[in-house]
Amino acid sequence: MKKTMYFAFFLSATAMIVTLVTYVGYTLTAPIIEQNRIDKINNNIAILFDPEEGYIRNPEQKENSYQEKQYKGLSEVYEVLNSDGEIHALIYNLTSQGRNGPVQVLIAVDPYTDVVMAVTFYNHIETPNIGEKYTRDDFILGDEKLNYQGLVGQSVDYVDVDVIAGASTTWIAVRDMFDILTVHYEEQEVHIDG
Repeated sequence: MKKTMYFAFFLSATAMIVTLVTYVGYTLTAPIIEQNRIDKINNNIAILFDPEEGYIRNPEQKENSYQEKQYKGLSEVYEVLNSDGEIHALIYNLTSQGRNGPVQVLIAVDPYTDVVMAVTFYNHIETPNIGEKYTRDDFILGDEKLNYQGLVGQSVDYVDVDVIAGASTTWIAVRDMFDILTVHYEEQEVHIDG
């Protein structure tokens, strides 16, 4: 009986110590984790919009304010303010499975005109000169010589993504990300009148 009591006391004391250590650890690391998240968002915004020109994340935007429900592949939507403090763009942070691993992209949308403003594929390991072609400026911005419109300037209602021969898996990943953006944009009624 005494052994059982000692063992129960030992387990209770151990549980209290583990709980205390966990609580202290969380209390100490939570602000660091939050600051790292904010820094990551600011770095993502800086990829597309220069902070020296006055573009910043809306500091009043609540976390997940554009996600009333989960959208597979959509991690966050950031409001970008211009130097006048007005919403300039929304940046969608999206991920989809490519040929060789995840493809991650930031897509900036003008919420007043519903047009894609900028696109950058910031992380991928797609096959060079095949799937990787989707991440190049001539694909993103368009190429008059190839008579290709590009992604920038298209309406979010439907973004036409040209198929590159031999890169169908990457094409599906890019197509999926723009489909997620379109569905989210319409369902969450993101458009701003003004």
